[in-house]
Amino acid sequence: MEGRISRRWFIGGMASFGAFGGCRLFSGRSMASGVPNLKFGVVSDIHITKVGEGEAMEAWGNNLTFRHTLEWFRDQNVDAVVIAGDMADHGMVEEMEAVAQAWYAVFPGDRYPDGRPVEKVFVMGNHDYHGYLYGDHAAKSYPDKAERVKHVLRSDFATRWKRIFNEDYTRFYRKTIKGYDFLGQHWDDGTGMETGHGSCDFGAELKEFLDANGSTLNPSLPFFYVQHPHPKDTCYGPWAWGHDSGKVTDALSAFPNAVAFSGHSHYSLTDERSVWQGAFTSVGTSSLRYTGSPYNEHLPTGYENTGTEGKDAWKRNAVKMMKGFVTNDCRQGMLWSVYDDCMVVKRREFLSNLDLGDDWILPLPVAEPKPFAFAERAKKFRAPSFPPDAKLDVAVVKAKNRGGKSKDGKKSIPAVKKDAFKVVAPAAVADKNARLYKLEFAAEAKDGAKKTKFVLPEGFNHSLTHKKASDPSFCVFACDDFADGEVRFTVTPINCFGARGVPLVAEFRRK
Repeated sequence: MEGRISRRWFIGGMASFGAFGGCRLFSGRSMASGVPNLKFGVVSDIHITKVGEGEAMEAWGNNLTFRHTLEWFRDQNVDAVVIAGDMADHGMVEEMEAVAQAWYAVFPGDRYPDGRPVEKVFVMGNHDYHGYLYGDHAAKSYPDKAERVKHVLRSDFATRWKRIFNEDYTRFYRKTIKGYDFLGQHWDDGTGMETGHGSCDFGAELKEFLDANGSTLNPSLPFFYVQHPHPKDTCYGPWAWGHDSGKVTDALSAFPNAVAFSGHSHYSLTDERSVWQGAFTSVGTSSLRYTGSPYNEHLPTGYENTGTEGKDAWKRNAVKMMKGFVTNDCRQGMLWSVYDDCMVVKRREFLSNLDLGDDWILPLPVAEPKPFAFAERAKKFRAPSFPPDAKLDVAVVKAKNRGGKSKDGKKSIPAVKKDAFKVVAPAAVADKNARLYKLEFAAEAKDGAKKTKFVLPEGFNHSLTHKKASDPSFCVFACDDFADGEVRFTVTPINCFGARGVPLVAEFRRK
């Protein structure tokens, strides 16, 4: 196909690399110059329900965090803002109007006060498309069907989008911003209202576009593709919740200069697997509403302080003796600066206004071996560690399991208080190159009975300077899972690539 970058092209391009990090210079706008060719903000999953005038920014559903984020992007002089889906929480017209209200309050007429343009690169997600069906939201809000149609975005995307955002709506689109191409794919299967929770055939229109227009994409520049679900087997790895069927991965694999943005999972940008380089680059965009829990990472039980999925997941969740991890105080986004020789990515949390880690610096053109391939990244990050004098604290407490029932209500597990071992581990050392991602808690009795549980530690999704990052974490084990006598507890710190640090060990005798 014309326009696709061959390995031969890369070898020739590599020969012309300059001294900066093995990166080629085009017009002198290297990272060292401090003057990027392009700057844009990236957010996802903003889940807006209302304008929120007079409310606290932290309140659920309002557009104030989004507006605050846009103001920060404006202060950074961005040329565009990307939203990778789930703008309106329930797919309602008034919710999308609240999105637009925040946008135009900051960028009236899609411009800065001095008249410079700023582009919208917005795509819809599943909540925009069929969120009105979740919990029968629209039917409960507007029982009369004729009235309901007036409030549901899906009843007429084209007309509503044009009125709200002052631009034409197409399921797949291309925008060129300062010489860089952006491709967007909305979640839209083309069917009408109330036809179920269908999905867009992600990758079909992208392949058609690339087959027809690949030669028009400048192979010496990155181009950017935006959709809501993660391209399969890219960012976060094959276990990631919320990936597509794989057609997008196949289509983009012929374009090493492609950068895909996707949301849906809400996974934290503190997870270094948020960026993946293989045949192309894929980036998870987290969420500007709350960070999500990695449900599928430790199937079938998942994390002790999250939920899990799959058949009869309710049973596995009902017996857990810890509440779900609090994630709604962490609202994340990114700032991308594109130079001739690299792309610089700043990760930020917009309630604390703290950066989430060192900037990612992705060399341009893409080099081999790719520095953001998981195997390469894993070499950079050491196993996390506890402070030298750290100890576990173990006590017997009363704890209650969550309880729950099957979807049909025919089966249930009651929530019951019982004796439990509470094992508390101190915060790991705050080291940006050895960041704690998860904790493995193991309990083993003298008779060989053993239980192993995984816990997301406090502050894992925040800046290392955030107060939560220095809080201890704990896990709970039911006492009746072990015979009376001595139980040995082991807590191992693990980074996002699986590197295991030196564990803390404590022995505790009951009765």
